[in-house]
Amino acid sequence: MSASTKSPYQHKRGIHCITTAMANILSGENIDLSEELCFGIGSGLGFTYTRGKSIEQYLVFGRSDDLELNLCEMLGIYAKLSHEPDSDMALEHLMKKKAANEPVIVDLDISKLAYLTEALKWPETSSHGGHKAVFGGYDRKTDEVFLYEYLWLEPQRMKREDFFQAWNSFNGLAPARNLWYEFIFPNSTVPLETAIKKGIQMNVYRMLSPWNKFHGMEGLKAFLRAVPNWPYLFQEEDRRKLAYASYVSLEIGGTGKGAFRKMFSRFLKKAAHSIHDEALREVAKDYLQLATLWSELATLLFEGSEDPNSGIFSGSRENETLTEEIYAKEKQAIHRLFAISENWG
Repeated sequence: MSASTKSPYQHKRGIHCITTAMANILSGENIDLSEELCFGIGSGLGFTYTRGKSIEQYLVFGRSDDLELNLCEMLGIYAKLSHEPDSDMALEHLMKKKAANEPVIVDLDISKLAYLTEALKWPETSSHGGHKAVFGGYDRKTDEVFLYEYLWLEPQRMKREDFFQAWNSFNGLAPARNLWYEFIFPNSTVPLETAIKKGIQMNVYRMLSPWNKFHGMEGLKAFLRAVPNWPYLFQEEDRRKLAYASYVSLEIGGTGKGAFRKMFSRFLKKAAHSIHDEALREVAKDYLQLATLWSELATLLFEGSEDPNSGIFSGSRENETLTEEIYAKEKQAIHRLFAISENWG
């Protein structure tokens, strides 16, 4: 099918920004994958705890990075990450792709998107790139850009300059910088069973052997050890802000609840059925339990953001018991998954 005869992008709502965008784009190519399968094949399980000199330079996140690139690699799809420093020229590139009915994903700073900050009560301290949306077009007459977002069926409208602020945000922490993703689809993709196994194997490797100490199990361990002690590290207002930002990013900011563990659990159930490996169902139960524990911790973070001496900041020994339990179960679950994936060869 030539570019000129490709069907326009069809949008459906979802749970998470990247998996919604990718599931919809793949559907347009007659590749029917659920959000959960996109998440798992893309090695989406992860953790990031990036620490900086100021409250604005802290990032707590329960997902891995490069999910869209990993997903395409596992499926045998060519994904190209592009960058153009001039915002007007970059927008022209997007318009050409739109005219050819070739969907592209843009990388945005969620704190600069008014409709999302209002919907999620997103904290202004969480200013960084990494949010993804499908470009929906640009109306030169009204000077409006359209974006397909995971929370809405209809595209969101915003003035071009407001879009540029979100698209070309530079704050030193995962800057957006006019980044976008293009896709070239082969005549046939990698078989689903192979893609699932490769995605899980990569995910296990990334969790156990992260590229630096701020990611994977290393970052997770550092966060869980530090968070009950934030009162000793931050002034009252700063720890309240950091607690709320962490609550949003772990629980309500497109995670599917429980720091993405609930979504990963559903993926493992689907994977067990697809590749006929019942051992994955048991690990799915582990991650479902972990999702509950992460939600419990998120509630404590929210309480701490409301009152700097309550919730996670109450000084209760139960807080450390909870974080220790989460780490122990995370370690057990990922090693069980490692053992299963080793049997695949």
